Amino acid sequence: MNNRIKETFDNIHAEEELKEQTKKYIAEKTRNYTKRQKKPSYKKLIPVAACFLFFLTVFSGYQLYFTQTSVISIDINPSIELNLNRFNRVISINHYNDDGLKVTDELDIQFMDYRSALDEILKTESIVSYLNQDEMLSISVAGKNEQENREMLDNIETCIPKHQNHCCDIGNYNDVSEAHAAGLSVGKYRAFLELQKVNPDTTVEDVKGLTMREIRDLIGDSGCKIHTGNGNNGHGKGHGHGKWKENN
Repeated sequence: MNNRIKETFDNIHAEEELKEQTKKYIAEKTRNYTKRQKKPSYKKLIPVAACFLFFLTVFSGYQLYFTQTSVISIDINPSIELNLNRFNRVISINHYNDDGLKVTDELDIQFMDYRSALDEILKTESIVSYLNQDEMLSISVAGKNEQENREMLDNIETCIPKHQNHCCDIGNYNDVSEAHAAGLSVGKYRAFLELQKVNPDTTVEDVKGLTMREIRDLIGDSGCKIHTGNGNNGHGKGHGHGKWKENN
């Protein structure tokens, strides 16, 4: 009898021990999942939120820097445009004829201030060659802010050697997309519109192969005022010497 009672109690003890071991095993495998669900850790979300804000800031800054706010069109026969951001830095440069491509191939001006970029452009072999042939340099500024356009063109005037014939004006920013659709820089497109007023039959194809001097010769006394270093304009006619003429 005593042995049976002892065996019975031993079995009860073994079952209790097995239960405890089983509970311990399950807890280890689930890592107390139930308890942890009741106490979520928000600290782990902080690095994720910080990374999100960082990338959002970087993306916004990237968009801000690479958003075009104005263009500077530079035309002789080479026809190119500088695309500027709100900080007046060159974010890209486009060419609109083969001679323009030759100029851009000589340049490394991305991210430069527009004045430094223009200085580099006027030093390129292609531009120097045309200016030495007494061709006319045309510069048009077209931006979203009128006051900034004036200041920009005023600054550009100081970059151009006094002896060179040049024509500067402020364009309408709305002309930019129309000019590009026609395959022209905004400066040459504006000259084309002026020429059309003189000769309505003129087409875009008629002016694509012309130098700016040739277009101005066809326009006559219309258009922006011509600056020269000798008191005469490039056509041998007396023009005024204002810094620019606005044609909006």
